[in-house]
Amino acid sequence: MDTVISNIKPRVYNNNYTSLKELFVDYRATKRCLPSFNVNDNYDLKAVVEAAEEMDTNVMVMTYPPVAELNTPEVFRALVDGFKKISKNNIYLHLDHSTSVEQCKHAIDAGYDSVMIDGSQVSLEENIKMTKAVVDYAKTRGVVVEAEIGKIMGRGVEVKSDNDFLADVEEVVRLYEETDVDIMAVGIGTAHGFTPTEPKIHFDRLQEIADAIPIPLVLHGGTGIPDADIQKSIKIGMSKINIGTIVHTTYMKHAFEEIQKAGDSAYPPFIMKEVLPKIQEVVKDRLRAVNF
Repeated sequence: MDTVISNIKPRVYNNNYTSLKELFVDYRATKRCLPSFNVNDNYDLKAVVEAAEEMDTNVMVMTYPPVAELNTPEVFRALVDGFKKISKNNIYLHLDHSTSVEQCKHAIDAGYDSVMIDGSQVSLEENIKMTKAVVDYAKTRGVVVEAEIGKIMGRGVEVKSDNDFLADVEEVVRLYEETDVDIMAVGIGTAHGFTPTEPKIHFDRLQEIADAIPIPLVLHGGTGIPDADIQKSIKIGMSKINIGTIVHTTYMKHAFEEIQKAGDSAYPPFIMKEVLPKIQEVVKDRLRAVNF
């Protein structure tokens, strides 16, 4: 990872806000970004929280739909609440990339701070319908809703040309105006996971979108994006960045190595005591890239 070296005076990322929506509005206005990490259990959750504490920053942790289904939103809410009792900075909990309105409602009822309804793979009309249903349900409960338009490549998402994945500005405006969604992920060339080539971000399209709608934008595929591109995106309007693959691959790789070394005597607390510093290291690297 090519962490940016900057002579700019460090900015504050541990402000206290009355709500997550207030944070996002302020971050868009002040060109800051909330680092958001996909986690899978109490161990990588602990690694992310402790890394954020060391870096003195607010942080968001996210559960991907299979994780929410396996552990249940209620269990993850309780886990985050436990860590909040011993953390000095805010920890926000988010449901990432759900394609189910009902799953979003479940997470909202369980106390998640924000949810993402991903209608990027259906028609614009259906995307608007799904997003509005979640927004209407979340509004009365003070929960932030993220929508997506355009395509984030990777994870089986295939694209044939730029027009196949780039978010269309007019469609972005329609999705925003017809749903009153709080934040929006937009397809601008990023990809989930590790990619054989460096993602080509279409900053011209990002600028057009940022000029067209006032809400904070979301940058997906944060594992493989160069640090300089992250910073450029933040200056244009990205107020949340999603980082996942580097966390779970580090977790799995080093857990596997430690289990092999321990053999039949492998014991989770002893294994994870060795793995957690490795996860924290990559999390801190990405926090530096976002918060410079």
